[in-house]
Amino acid sequence: MKSFTHKFILSLLLLCSNAIYAQYRGHVFLDLDKNKKMESAEKGMKDIVLSDGYEVTKTAEDGSFDLKKNDKARFLFVRVPAGYKASGTHYIKIDPKRENYDFGLIQDEKQEADKLRFIQITDTETPLYGEWIDNIRKFSQQQNATLIMHTGDICYEPGMQFHARQVNTELMGVPTYYTVGNHDLVKGEYGEKLFEDLFGPVYYSFEAGPAHFVVTPMPGGDYAPSYSQDQVIAWLKKDLALKTKDKPLIFINHDLLVGKDFVMRGKTDSIDLKQYNLKAYLYGHWHNNYSFGSRDGVAVISTNAPNKGGIDNSAAQFLVIDVDKRGVSKITPKYPYLSDHIALIYPQSKQMQISNRKEIEISTSVYHTEKNVISVYATLLNKFGTAIKTAKLKPVSDWNWRGNFTVPRCADQQYDIMLEVNYGDSTQALKKFAWHNEPTSTAFLQLAWSKNIGSNVWKSSPLVQGQRVYVASIDDAIGGKSKIQALKAQSGETIWTFHTQNSVKQKLAYSNGLVLATDMGGTVYAIDEKEGKLVWKKDLSGGRLPGYVSAGVVRDGIYYTGAGNYLSAIKVEDGKTVWRNSDWNGGEGMPGELLITNGYLITGANWNALFVHDCKTGKLLWKKNEDGLRFRTGGASADENSLYVAGLNNLFRLDQKKGTLLTKSQTDDDFKVMASPLLTEERVIMPTATNGIKAFDRNALTEKWSFQTEEALIYSSAYSTPDLHKKVATVESSVRYAAGKLFFGGSDGYLYVLNLDGTLVQKVNLGTPILAEVSIHGNEVFVADFAGNIYCFNITTTKK
Repeated sequence: MKSFTHKFILSLLLLCSNAIYAQYRGHVFLDLDKNKKMESAEKGMKDIVLSDGYEVTKTAEDGSFDLKKNDKARFLFVRVPAGYKASGTHYIKIDPKRENYDFGLIQDEKQEADKLRFIQITDTETPLYGEWIDNIRKFSQQQNATLIMHTGDICYEPGMQFHARQVNTELMGVPTYYTVGNHDLVKGEYGEKLFEDLFGPVYYSFEAGPAHFVVTPMPGGDYAPSYSQDQVIAWLKKDLALKTKDKPLIFINHDLLVGKDFVMRGKTDSIDLKQYNLKAYLYGHWHNNYSFGSRDGVAVISTNAPNKGGIDNSAAQFLVIDVDKRGVSKITPKYPYLSDHIALIYPQSKQMQISNRKEIEISTSVYHTEKNVISVYATLLNKFGTAIKTAKLKPVSDWNWRGNFTVPRCADQQYDIMLEVNYGDSTQALKKFAWHNEPTSTAFLQLAWSKNIGSNVWKSSPLVQGQRVYVASIDDAIGGKSKIQALKAQSGETIWTFHTQNSVKQKLAYSNGLVLATDMGGTVYAIDEKEGKLVWKKDLSGGRLPGYVSAGVVRDGIYYTGAGNYLSAIKVEDGKTVWRNSDWNGGEGMPGELLITNGYLITGANWNALFVHDCKTGKLLWKKNEDGLRFRTGGASADENSLYVAGLNNLFRLDQKKGTLLTKSQTDDDFKVMASPLLTEERVIMPTATNGIKAFDRNALTEKWSFQTEEALIYSSAYSTPDLHKKVATVESSVRYAAGKLFFGGSDGYLYVLNLDGTLVQKVNLGTPILAEVSIHGNEVFVADFAGNIYCFNITTTKK
């Protein structure tokens, strides 16, 4: 009896011990047959890291692991090691009835030990299938992208369900990872419940190529999550403690949650990410294209969504990111929806031709979202189709290829030019264009010269001062290409180049021999017009988000620039601050132009309001945000007493002094473009996001005529997308008036000249989106396109 009692007590203690110290058990194994089940012939893998979100452990020699049970844990997840990918998912949902948690891994033949290419997408926010998905999948297949990282805002229940079905690892062909954004915390048992059901744990890590990736969730959003920032930090410390010290750390979150010190903070805990060899911080959230490098060698990388224009009218794109053992080696923006885009810019005819006695220049626009362009050849064909000459063109920017031909003996013949584009996947595209080399031409505009500055131009229209033309370029890829360049007005020859720390996305200003600019990081530059040397520099914003994208304005030796509580009036001569705004803050970047009229400074913040300040004191006089006026993408125009401004779907005429409404249009047009209205004697002419440009009666604001452009080549207007299967004919540039004509560029790549009644005078195919306004100086018209091409046209006639 005593022996039985003793055995019973021991058994009871053992059961209690197992209940108290119950464990999760399983294996990580090499899944040779890829069936997601561990079989006798398949070996376990040692030293593979696993976690339940609270504790972190490694597998034993045979690939087995034991992890103490935690009632708060919902998943077990494996840190997929470099060179491998999960045969199923990298996570398994914890189930009390489950006895074993086995994780299968398979070798990833696309990965290399010393380098990695992956794709970042973000803020897709859609339940609609679009061509961008095919673009990304095919790009990854053809150009060796190893994985896809979605940095959040999938968005709401419909978008999350759609992405789980259509944008997953199986269908995309490479591991596809997701991050929790603020709009991915939705109604449910707790904010992240649906995300977990569809995508697994909200924080986790994996390794690929030479890098260690950590994915963390947004601290808050539309609904409260069950996790805390301190909880994430506690896990993160344990995960990173098992990271190889020299391995680059790629940190993922939906927003930039750290300051310049790269310390992630909770309520009671914190972690210094620099201590773990942080080399890149990827985020989204702001719907803009803004990547920059820190003093500590960290690449801070953000992109707009691939399927629509950004909140600050950034182009739709996805990022291709190359990493090596030292960190990020290259970032390449890719613009979706383009396939075999091939355009001959010149020669086309006498109006579009640059030649001397010996050679004729060739310029082409070539772009393919999915494929890498290896080479472009131009072949001159006579009227019988016989090849006369072939020229290999050189790439000068991401869209533009250039070269030249020797002039044919018969200078008055008609020819064809065949463009041959060869891609990295060994495919080829051919396109033929007519070249009419007539002795005369009656075109309104004739090309005088064209140069490419080697980087993209966003909204910086050419600034003409005397015999110089100044233009600013952007660089959303930390490639050192953001700059201000001075060109000779008569030839386009470069005079000087000044490199800025970040992209100058908007117009330059000029005053008293100084070229003035504000970059996206909120730094102001004053540059000597002749030598290109820095005279003074001023940091206004400290690099805060959102990035600065407005165009400043000069009046009476004062440069007005900045936004929110760093909107400032600055003396041009020495950079001293006259006043700094303290009356309002917030909103997103306004990519329109500031305006001064009658002592008023008119500005705005997108998703906030239209603001009118006193120029001398900076005092806020009035603001207006009703009826769509809080959507500030474009600037305002003014006459003696009124302001004309667009807001979402309507045009407004407002009293300058008080902001009271004088007239309001009733339209269905989308005015979320960067342009300001043009005022003529009788009309208000306003570009649109989807319907080209429209003219309205100046007093009644009733529509008088419209001019439809073609489908945009890139999508920039906020939330504009081709996925709705409606035409997107965007014009981002304000219309200019000169010589009795209207001038503007379209996102379709055409330069347009219209009569005042909206009838077409001339349409010139430049083959690349034109976002910036044309600049007209006497008899010359200067144009800058998105590919970095700068053009000078001569007005040759008063053709009606």
